[in-house]
Amino acid sequence: MPFNFEDLKDSGALEDLKSIRRGIEKESLRIDSLGSISTQEHPKALGSALTNSFVTTDFSEALLELVTPTFIEVKECIDFLEQIHVFVHRSIGDELLWPLSMPCPVDSEEEIPIGYYGTSNSGLMKRAYREGLAQRYGRKMQAIAGIHYNFSFPNSFFKKIIQHKKRRESLKDIKNQSYLGLARNFKRMEWLYFLLFGASPVIPENFTGKKLDNFKNLNYGGSYKTFATSLRMGSLGYISEVQDDLNISMNSLEEYCRDLRIALSKKHHVYEKIGEFDSDRRIQLNSSVIQIENEYYNTIRPKRICPPGKRPINILKQDGIDYLELRCVDLDPFCPIGINAEQINFLDIFLIFCLLKPSPPLTKDEMSHLKTNHEKIINSGRDPKLTLFYEGKELQVQKAAELLLDEIKEVCLIVESFILQKDDSSSWQESIKLQKNKVKDFGKTPSHKLISKLEKDKISYTELGVTIASENKSFFKNCKDRSIKTLEEEAIVSNIKQKKLETSQEKSFEEYLDNFLGQVS
Repeated sequence: MPFNFEDLKDSGALEDLKSIRRGIEKESLRIDSLGSISTQEHPKALGSALTNSFVTTDFSEALLELVTPTFIEVKECIDFLEQIHVFVHRSIGDELLWPLSMPCPVDSEEEIPIGYYGTSNSGLMKRAYREGLAQRYGRKMQAIAGIHYNFSFPNSFFKKIIQHKKRRESLKDIKNQSYLGLARNFKRMEWLYFLLFGASPVIPENFTGKKLDNFKNLNYGGSYKTFATSLRMGSLGYISEVQDDLNISMNSLEEYCRDLRIALSKKHHVYEKIGEFDSDRRIQLNSSVIQIENEYYNTIRPKRICPPGKRPINILKQDGIDYLELRCVDLDPFCPIGINAEQINFLDIFLIFCLLKPSPPLTKDEMSHLKTNHEKIINSGRDPKLTLFYEGKELQVQKAAELLLDEIKEVCLIVESFILQKDDSSSWQESIKLQKNKVKDFGKTPSHKLISKLEKDKISYTELGVTIASENKSFFKNCKDRSIKTLEEEAIVSNIKQKKLETSQEKSFEEYLDNFLGQVS
């Protein structure tokens, strides 16, 4: 680590933890009133999926992605995400938003429409990239929804440490070291997050098209693993054999970019067999292990905002890490916007803890243990007999969780002694208390609550999803529209931006793509 806890205290940097920023990208499938995936085009009232800053689509034309700006205050972030939901529900007619991470039942891959982004080169590239994802992983996997949680510390936090220690490293170097140290620790301890907040233990009928071991069928449709937490983050979701072998290092930014560059340039025999074209239609951007940087699936990724047309890997190496993106957040089906303040508060103190805890480089042996932990926790996390590799030894899952939460609370108390006023209440401590209750009683976890509700109410996975989606639509219908004008204006402007892009191109798409891909050597 580039600093220790005493550095933070003596430099005054602890006070700047009040100014951490967070932003949310939340995905949700559009469905009809019967729970079938929408086959309708992206609603015109939402603007351009290519250029709208707040409402776009992910893989599918039906998979909306709602994007907040970054905020210092948790409430402001949640309020803005709620307002986007209000705007969306007023713009999609009778359609609903599926509230679960695992998708609604889909009989065939062809029922899932791939996103369309117009005729500009950037729009055609987004489409071709998604065609490649469909070829590589299947459309059903790409219809899984989740939340990306973007987290950053203010630059003043790092500058105070540099000034106090009179260090020679640049701001960029300190940030790179700090964020990667945090990311390594998050990988070590992400099992705790899945245990507490995993919310995808159930899959819809016909999701894989084959019989699965260790799954129980729901009498009315769907199946589940008894002790699973987040199947979305396992082999039925975002874990693929090809990417599972990547082992991209987070021990330094240089190593991270080196390994990512290899994945972007190394051909894979399976993808070479698929080919880049079907007749004259492009169905992959290339046949590399990953087509572009976004295809690298990991629970946490170092990030920096990248200008249009530039390669993220180059910008990251040149300018350094500016924030971390957590990609492991399941939609909470019991919250209308998919995430609540308790969850955000815990994520924030957990990430601060990951920063402050010593973070040595990850070795191959440790990574192997962490991979085993990951598989265990997503498939059987709530099994009281489960053991995990923790602090160099095997521990029963509840014991390991209790120890880790005690550590987090200890750091929380010290940090808050510097940043809270005398009469302030602690949202971090309250969230830790709630998580301790979940560890004592796994019945309070969202994964257990979801299975319990399906069995108790004797309803199918589809019925539950439609019921919650309908309740959510009524909820948002009655919300005040404080930011609707901003969102409506952005939708209008985004359509203008897309038309401008489509009328101002000078290169053909293949020339544009060659230029883009050629930026990585």
